[in-house]
Amino acid sequence: MSKQSKIRNQKSATTLDKKKFGRLSAAYVTKMAILTGLSFILYAYAKFNLPFMFPSFLEIQVSELPALLAGFSMGPVSGCLVIVFKCLIKFAMSSTGFVGEATDILLGVMFVLPASLIYKFRKDVKHAFLGLVVGTLAMTGTAILVNRFISIPLYVQLFFHGNFNILLGIVQETFKSVELTEDNFYFYYLLAGVLPFNIFRCIIVSGLTFALYKRLSKILHWNGESLKKKETKEEFSLVGVFKVASIAETYDLAEKLAEELRGGEIILLSGDLGAGKTTFTKGLAQALGVTEEVTSPTFTIMNVYESGRLKLNHLDMYRIENADEIYELGVSECFADDTVTVIEWNKFEDLDGKIISIDIKSLGETEREFSISLNGNKDLGEQESGYEAEDFVPNSDAEANSGESAGAQTEDSKPLEEQNNIEKSERE
Repeated sequence: MSKQSKIRNQKSATTLDKKKFGRLSAAYVTKMAILTGLSFILYAYAKFNLPFMFPSFLEIQVSELPALLAGFSMGPVSGCLVIVFKCLIKFAMSSTGFVGEATDILLGVMFVLPASLIYKFRKDVKHAFLGLVVGTLAMTGTAILVNRFISIPLYVQLFFHGNFNILLGIVQETFKSVELTEDNFYFYYLLAGVLPFNIFRCIIVSGLTFALYKRLSKILHWNGESLKKKETKEEFSLVGVFKVASIAETYDLAEKLAEELRGGEIILLSGDLGAGKTTFTKGLAQALGVTEEVTSPTFTIMNVYESGRLKLNHLDMYRIENADEIYELGVSECFADDTVTVIEWNKFEDLDGKIISIDIKSLGETEREFSISLNGNKDLGEQESGYEAEDFVPNSDAEANSGESAGAQTEDSKPLEEQNNIEKSERE
C-alpha cells in the first residue's frame, strides 16, 4: 500500500473512531440502563416461592437473565455491573437489613462472571453451555457456604434475636418427613434446600438465556445507529467487472476496495476452488493495515485480524453443513460496525446490511476476472454508478513506492495458479 493511502486510511480511521466512540458509549449506557432496569423489575417484583419444594423464604426469580445477556454481548464486567446496580437499587426497599441484597450480589456475580468469561473466550453454543454450567456450580457452591456461615447466622440474630427454633419451625413446614433440630438443620437445609433450589433456578435462567440471546442479538449489539438495513449504493463506487493479470494487480484492486470500506461491510467471495479468494483477502488485509500473517481459515472456519484500521474477520464456510452449525460455532456474531467481514463459500441465508458480492473467475494461468456488485445484485447493468467492464489499471502510487513495488514483483513472479493451488490442497 502506498504511503499516501496509509496516511489517508489513518486519518479516516481516527475520524471514524471518534465518531464511533461517541455512539458506542451512548449506546452502551442505554443498553446497560435498560438491562439494569429489567433486572431490577425481575428482582423486586417478578418472584415466587414453591413451599412444597423449598423453604418459603427461598424465592424463585430470574433477575440474572438481563445480566447474562449483558455479559454475553458486552463482556463480563458489564454483566457483573448489572448485578451490582440492580441490588444497589433494591437496597432502598430492603426488608432483610441488606443481608439478602449483599448475598445476591455475591451469588449473582459468581453465576454471571464465569459464564461470561468462558463465552468471551470462544463465542459458540458449546462454550455458552459450558460457561452456564460452570456458573451454576460456582453459584451453588458459594450459596451453600454463604448460607452456612453468613446468611443464616445473621438472619437468626437480626430477625429472631438468636432464637434458632423459630427458623426451625419455618423450614420444618417443607421437610415434614424429618424432625429438624439445631444439629441436623444445616445438613437438610443446605443439601435438600439450598443445593437443588439454586440448581433449579440456574437451569431456568440458563434456558431463558439460550432462548432469547440469539433472537435479541441484533439489539444487544446495537451501537447507536439505526437498525434498519443500510443502502450501500450512495457510498460505494467500485462496482463493475475488472480483469487482472497478476497477484500485484489483484492486491491493487483489493486496495481500491479497502479505500471505500468504512466498517460494517460484508464481502461475499464466490468462485471455483483455487480462483483466488484467499489471495484477494490477503491483499485486502494488507490494504487495511493488518500486520499479522493472513492464512486460509479452511479448518478454523474464521480467522480474526485486529491490527488494521478496521477489524477483519475472514470466514471460510466450505465445511459448514447448515445454518444450525453456523449458530453453534458462534459465527453469526462476527458482524459489527467497526468490522469488515469476508466470507468464502457463504452459507448464511438471511444476511442484510452493507453486502458486497465479488465473483472471481479464472481466465488463464495468471488472469482473473472480478465481478463486483452490491447487496447481492448480480445485474451489473442496473448499477447507477461504478465502472464498466475493463482491464484493471494498477495503482500507480503503489508502484512508485520502491519497497512495496519490489515486494509486489516478487509475488508477481510466481504464477497465480501456483499460489491458489494451496487453497485446493487444504480442502482435499
